[in-house]
Amino acid sequence: MIVDTKEIEWLLENRTQYFISKESGITQSKLSEIKNGKRKLENLTIAVGAKLTELAKQESKPTG
Repeated sequence: MIVDTKEIEWLLENRTQYFISKESGITQSKLSEIKNGKRKLENLTIAVGAKLTELAKQESKPTG
């Protein structure tokens, strides 16, 4: 499992919390806490960080 905080930050800036939640299974409330600074990326579980990293990599790939 790989956790890349830069990828996660990109994801949170470029996709809606609804989309991220639907695709990753992570609750919108948890995503909101991360985005609003109430929960630090460094304090995520490895499983959550890995899910977000994987989704970010999928979403940041150029299409076409």
